[in-house]
Amino acid sequence: MTPAEQAAQKLETPFSVRRRQRAGRQVLQVSSSVSEMDALRARIRSQSKAVAAHIAADAEAQAFLDDWATPEPLNR
Repeated sequence: MTPAEQAAQKLETPFSVRRRQRAGRQVLQVSSSVSEMDALRARIRSQSKAVAAHIAADAEAQAFLDDWATPEPLNR
């Protein structure tokens, strides 16, 4: 099974997926409705808030984020 086929089977989003053959290649077409996209955006916002709350409450998570997200200065 190709990676594209695996991704299409594991799809857990509000998208509909259609498989088609075009010029000997399998093509995946993805479509969605406006309400489904709004629901997806709301779910992403909710998850982002949960992550932010975890980082605010956990000192180890805050330290990791501070270290990971701070770029090293460029010496030119």
